[in-house]
Amino acid sequence: MSKKALKEAIIKKQNGHCALSEKPLRLAFDLVDTDRVIPKHLGGIYTNENTRIVDPVEHMKRHGNYRERLEEIKELKTMVDGREQLLKTVNGINNRLLAMKRGTDQLDETTVEWLNSQLETSKSHLGKADRRIEKYVKKMNNPIASSAMKIKGLGAITIAYMLAYVDIFKANHASSLWAYCGYDKPSHSRYTKGESGGGNKRMRCVLFRMADSMIKTRSVYRDVYDREKQKLSTSEKVTKTRNTQGKLIDAKWKETKPSHRHGAAMRKMIKHFLTDWWFVHRTFENLETRPLYVQEKMGHKGIIKPEERGWQY
Repeated sequence: MSKKALKEAIIKKQNGHCALSEKPLRLAFDLVDTDRVIPKHLGGIYTNENTRIVDPVEHMKRHGNYRERLEEIKELKTMVDGREQLLKTVNGINNRLLAMKRGTDQLDETTVEWLNSQLETSKSHLGKADRRIEKYVKKMNNPIASSAMKIKGLGAITIAYMLAYVDIFKANHASSLWAYCGYDKPSHSRYTKGESGGGNKRMRCVLFRMADSMIKTRSVYRDVYDREKQKLSTSEKVTKTRNTQGKLIDAKWKETKPSHRHGAAMRKMIKHFLTDWWFVHRTFENLETRPLYVQEKMGHKGIIKPEERGWQY
């Protein structure tokens, strides 16, 4: 039985109501979800007996990935999601035009002219979206946003994404934030074939651009980058790296490519920023802030506190 036929049969069996909320379902097939009673990881498959039709929001709530947001944050997320769509359009058009210039795509003059006009329009809208978000963040009555805006190299766009996507109430540890953004493990072990995961790609892109800005503007976090890069350039510790053929090999850090050491140093700087954000935001929300693992379990001293980097809370 096709998925469409399965949906039709089950919607009829449910009398057109959501199996979870019992509210009327929208009629279009692409506006409702199929949900397995026995989940996939327990061997459940889509059958008449193991499938129910549910509202997408109720489906997200069932799996614990729906986030209730304050109205102020809801509005901000709407702007951020709109920006993402514009960014995808700009990047998509740029990629098509680049492919043509490289000779891997063949485009006629009419298409190129149209793409260029769309690119100009999309870039204009993207610029307006960025300015709208920046203005909104600056006007927000939000303590973490106000504190973050004072950090050199940290802009309104990064702050907007942090507020829109990071649920500080679920992040019980700083490492929870690292995992959510995909910085809890090296990139080569972030993904497992056939399995979902790897962290929030949107956040990684935004945080990468933030880190680049912090390096260029010599932000207070630049010290973390410089120290880590210098340490790795002389380190005898063995790590996984890719050779010129792209094969994953073992090598001492000091023998890895400069780009690998650069990326690792940026990664550490981002993790320091995320830790500070986590601590300051949790403090503003009167939530528990346990010491870092290296402090609590390994007895590390000399951890730089957020206020030493300009955070006010």
